[in-house]
Amino acid sequence: MAIKAISFDFWNTLFTEQPGGFALYQQSRRRLLREAVGRAGDFTDEQLDHACLLEAELHYQVWREEHRTIPTAERVGKILTHIEVCLPDDVLASLVSAYEEGILERPPLLIPGVRASIQELARDYRLGIISDVGFSPGRVLKEVLRREELLEAFDSLVFSDEAGRSKPHRTVFERTARVLASDPREIVHIGDLEYTDIVGAKTAGYHAIRFTGMTPIKEDETTVADYVTADFTEVPRLIGELAGR
Repeated sequence: MAIKAISFDFWNTLFTEQPGGFALYQQSRRRLLREAVGRAGDFTDEQLDHACLLEAELHYQVWREEHRTIPTAERVGKILTHIEVCLPDDVLASLVSAYEEGILERPPLLIPGVRASIQELARDYRLGIISDVGFSPGRVLKEVLRREELLEAFDSLVFSDEAGRSKPHRTVFERTARVLASDPREIVHIGDLEYTDIVGAKTAGYHAIRFTGMTPIKEDETTVADYVTADFTEVPRLIGELAGR
């Protein structure tokens, strides 16, 4: 069956954080939190760190076990609950927006080889993105794509906060297939994580390529991907091989 469409993961497949980006975002969120709750009490760094850790652990558990990502407003609300603070609506809304848009201050970087490969593939295939999100929702990741002049290259954008489900749930893969008007067997998904990207895609009937340029395969790890590559410039050729089967 011919290959007609391609979907991509976003983080560590198309984009990666700038060096030190994770620490910078974390520090920025902590500063914003401290400023927002300052009028409600004098909280120690340990108290704020513990509240954020508890929330992060819950988010990870929900992502792994329920296959969904918790909206930023709810995540911030849980942090505030842990320190027993209730903020005015306007202050809370401002804090949530700042959490969501924080990465735009130091945007993620396009991974080498991605731009040229996307431009090449867009000539022959319909393209989509299937991405789980953290504090930065789909609307912010779309802005990252727009700034890189890549937004128009994609026919389908499925982000977990908008879809209500995260990978590897079949919903996000089926939704993408419907938008791309393709049978799942005619789609190749490219991503860096075995459990969410590769297993999710294969279970949904897709072909799959695991990109290891940012997330190497561990020594004791196996993959069910059709192909594995650490060089994104190899992606068009590998898709061509799948298409020629």
